[in-house]
Formats: sequence, structure tokens, C-alpha cells
Amino acid sequence: MKLIEQMKNEDLGCVLLYNFTLGYNRPVPVSIYDYVLPLLFSESFTSHILSASGYKECVEETIKEEPALFDDIRNQLEELKQLTNRTLGLAVVNRILAFEMVDQQACGVIQTRSILPFNEAIRLGEWFNQLTLEEITVPFSTQTKKIVILDGETLGDDIDLTLFKKLGSLTIYPASTQEEAIERIADAHYVLVNKVVLDEKVLKTAEHLEYIGLFATGTNNIDLAYCQDHQITVKNVSGYSTDIVAQHTFALLLYLYEKMAYYDHYVQSGDYCKSSSFSHFGMPFNELSGKTWGIIGLGQIGCQVAKIAEAFGCHVIYYSTSGQNHHEHYQQVPFLTLLEQSDIVSIHAPLNEQTYHLFNGKAFAHMKRTAYLINVGRGPIIDEFELAFALKHHLIAGAGLDVLETEPMSKDSPLLPLCDSQHLVITPHSAWAAVETRNRLVQFAFSNLLAFIEENVE
Repeated sequence: MKLIEQMKNEDLGCVLLYNFTLGYNRPVPVSIYDYVLPLLFSESFTSHILSASGYKECVEETIKEEPALFDDIRNQLEELKQLTNRTLGLAVVNRILAFEMVDQQACGVIQTRSILPFNEAIRLGEWFNQLTLEEITVPFSTQTKKIVILDGETLGDDIDLTLFKKLGSLTIYPASTQEEAIERIADAHYVLVNKVVLDEKVLKTAEHLEYIGLFATGTNNIDLAYCQDHQITVKNVSGYSTDIVAQHTFALLLYLYEKMAYYDHYVQSGDYCKSSSFSHFGMPFNELSGKTWGIIGLGQIGCQVAKIAEAFGCHVIYYSTSGQNHHEHYQQVPFLTLLEQSDIVSIHAPLNEQTYHLFNGKAFAHMKRTAYLINVGRGPIIDEFELAFALKHHLIAGAGLDVLETEPMSKDSPLLPLCDSQHLVITPHSAWAAVETRNRLVQFAFSNLLAFIEENVE
């Protein structure tokens, strides 16, 4: 622990103890010294001393910044006491402090010296002078709630997760298997997770667990029935990625639609330098304007895609997989009608019994041979073997995928051999992952946990 390393600076410790004793203004019981240096060597605590009205307020402000400080001191108090005792001994040798017996207990008193004043140490001494040992140690007897993040690396190493320290004692694991999760959340009060499956096997040993926060919209990796039966609150995050997923939808489509892979390679190969013409039309492409864009799932993301598609001049139609979404501005059509009429089909639906393998051989047979399929919803909505067949036999013009049936991609995926073609582009489930989006996701997850804590303060 960093605090232990700091407290090994015994010369500074002597000066701090001298100033504390000066502020205490009477003999200091040795038992009180045990808590002085751990606090004075804490930057988060000392930064509030001069602005706080008293010890209690200083503690409250420190907990907002570093909730685990008092837990850490309590858990390593014996080792910290040894460092304090060595510092006290050095102070006596240097004739900075002396000890005398008061009411049958050893107490420290100052030996007047010309020593640089430390106002924070003096103020702490003044506060402790007005308190009993029991009052001083109250913050160290209150257990801070433990927060565990099980798969932090799924959010990227450029995203700061340490803001959760403001809400409790934080432990971050880059990744966790189910077996590892069992041990890691055993004493946790709050768990934050993205993809780790938390089923009854994992949750049943987490006796203190109150809250599961998801860095995601989907809750399919959480045993919701178990959580409901055991009063464990589960909160997801929705609406954080609408703009970027819509943006990625068009990135996939335009890459395919304007044959960008071909034209990029044409220039990089040097062939353009050899050309006798200022332009090249090796692979013809078309305008989006006037085309029909079919949307599967007209939720928030689907609506945003529809809006952008209209800006390109497309006619938008949609199919509601639940039958519950109705939009007065766009035309709702049956599934097969959408497939038959659309030049572009984009998927923005959740995965459920109605959408699993919705796009199969029958669906591809109903699509235009010039149509493009974009999936930024869920991988299993498409039967990948049937999609591979459709691409190989030119039943559709191309497909852009950000989600797959198995993630990461399986080495025996039927789509892998097609990835170098002009008809298929796959991105590694990155549609949601803009820097702004991931930061927004973490902020929303933080707000969810903060709201839960504030609603459940005893």
C-alpha cells in the first residue's frame, strides 16, 4: 500500500507528530498516535483539513474522494502502528517528544524546539483534543461497501474506471472467468460487469451482493430470476450508443456500396499512377438517393438510421419484430414484403425467439440480388451458413456485419473465407465503441450505482 511506503519517511513523521502534539496542547495518549500518521500521510485527508469545520466534515469529504481509505488503514493498522512506534522512538531520541505517565497511561508531550509548523497537523491535534478515542475511531469501524468490476478490459484501457472509487472500495479485474468470478464477488456489495455470465452458480456464494450494474443494454448474461428472488437490483444502460451505431451502419454500407475496398487497392497498387485517364470505373456503383432502405427493428437506433437514410434520399420502410413499434412517419410492412422491396436492409433488433435466424435461406431467396444486408443488432439473427451460401451464389450483393453468432469469431466460421471478397466486411463488434460512447456508458453506469446508493442509504 502506498500509505505504508509514505510512512517510512520517519523524519517527516517526527515533524508531523511534533506539530500534532503542539496542536493537542496537552499530553497525548499513545493510543491516539496510532491514528495520527496514517491520516496525516494521506493526501486525500490532509487536503480537506484546513477547509473543513471539524473532524467529522473532513472525514465526510475524504470518503467522497477516497471511500476505502479508512478501510485500508483499519485492515493494515498493526503494520501502521509499528511504523508509528518507530517514528515516536526517533522523536524521543531527537528530543522532539518525551513521554510521561498521566492517569496511569503513557502520554506524549512536546520538547520545545524550533520546528517548521505544519498547519494541518496542528489543526488535527486541535480536533482530537476535543474527542475521545472512540469518537476518533468511528470512521475506521464503518465498513465501506465493496465494488468489483469483473471485466474492465472490455471497455478499453483508455477509459478511466477509477471514478467508482468515489462510491466504495474498488477492485478492477481486466477479465474474469465464471470460476474466477465466484471468488471475486464473494464479499462484494456492488458488481459491475459487461459480458461475464452471472448465473445462480456464481451468485449463490455472494452473500452481501446488493447490486449488479451492466456496462451494456442487454441483460441476457444475468440470472434475473435469481436476482429478483434474492433482492439483488440489476440495472442496465440504454441509449448510450445510438449515434455511433447509426454512424457505423453507414460506414459498413458505404464501404460496400461504393466499392471502397476495390478503389483503395487500385490506388495503393500503383495502377492509378499508370492510368492514361484521370478517372477509373473498374467496379460500377450506385447512388443511395431513390433507393428503398428496409429497417428491421425501429427502436432508437433504427429511428436514427431511418433519419439519416432519408437525408441520403432513401425511401424508408420497416418491419417490427415485436409488432409493438409503430411510427406514423415510416411505412410498416410485413417481413417478406420488406425483403422484396428493399435495396438495403439493416438489422437493429434484439435477439429473441422471434428474431433467432430470422435471416435464413428463405429470407435470402426473397431479397433482391442487388441488395445489401447490414447487421449491427445481434449475430444469431443471421444464419451464417445460409449467408455464406447467399454471398457465394450472389443471391445478394453484399453484407456488412459488426456482430456474429460466435464472438470472438470462430476459426471455422463459414464467413471467414469470404472476408477478402468485395462483398463482405466484418468489424469486431466495435460499432458501439467510439471513445465518447464508452465514456458515456461508464458515466451512465456510475450514475445508476450512485442513484441506487442514494435511494438505499440507511
